[in-house]
Amino acid sequence: MTTTTKITGLGAALWWNGYDLSNDTRSLEKISGGVATMFDTTGIDKSAHERLPGARTAEWAFTEFFNKLGAHVPLSALTRNDQTLTFAVPTAIGSASACVVGRQIGYDPTRSTAGELTETVDVLSDGSGMEWGNLLTAGKRTDTAATNGAGWDSGLGFATPAVPASTVPVTNTSPLTATVVISAGTLTNVSVNGVTAGTGDGTYTVPPGQTISITYTVAPTWTWALASPFGAQAYLQVFGFAGTDATVKIQDSADGVTYADLASAAFTQLTSSTPQAQRLALTNTATVRRYLRASTVTAGGFTSCVFGVTFCRNPVAGVVF
Repeated sequence: MTTTTKITGLGAALWWNGYDLSNDTRSLEKISGGVATMFDTTGIDKSAHERLPGARTAEWAFTEFFNKLGAHVPLSALTRNDQTLTFAVPTAIGSASACVVGRQIGYDPTRSTAGELTETVDVLSDGSGMEWGNLLTAGKRTDTAATNGAGWDSGLGFATPAVPASTVPVTNTSPLTATVVISAGTLTNVSVNGVTAGTGDGTYTVPPGQTISITYTVAPTWTWALASPFGAQAYLQVFGFAGTDATVKIQDSADGVTYADLASAAFTQLTSSTPQAQRLALTNTATVRRYLRASTVTAGGFTSCVFGVTFCRNPVAGVVF
């Protein structure tokens, strides 16, 4: 699999329903998520435990410096409604980003003996678990008119490998599923991860980390295309808006040149200047191609839209909320 450079937690961002809390956040004590409960389903004929996973959950906890014109504005309301949170580090296109929709628990001030005034906030997920994805904006992006943003290669620079010698396996080192189209040559067998998948020209699916090998007497040609076939979720944070309307949408591309709208990946149209956030979900069988970008369109025009977008691919089948 493709590896990347280790990073620190410097230059991070914390967004809360369209408010940027980054500069007022002292620390994040917890960003956790997973299965809330594992149910014991062990039969009397077993010699070890059997368990089934329960509902997904997430819990975030962080500490804020008191700023009556900053974080205090959204947090002191102690609203009973869902809030949408995004954490990213660093704030660059493609950076890792965690998102959750949840309910605020507490806004409890503490004054240290030195005089420092801080508040502790907890958030428990509501309706979905925590989701990790990647930023499609370099932190907060400001558009002053309809704009196609910079694309991001979620294949992380993967290049189509050369056709190997007969029977020699080649590994899909990308984080995405590869569709391999083989043509010409004289083939007698095509194996994926050591299992025969065909005997001639055709289209073969190679998941991340798995191998493909070809047995031939005359070498064929092949092309590789990367995508993920299990749908996705996306998060939008809107920090400011001025104008008549704007719609933020996500587009995908096979080659990083020709983009098209990703089906069901347009957020609800923006018409209000109120800080806000949205989450959308594609069907869990939707195919998402290798390259992604965030774009804005408008019918009536706008002069400023300040926003951030996170895209969360589902790496496995059957993700349901």
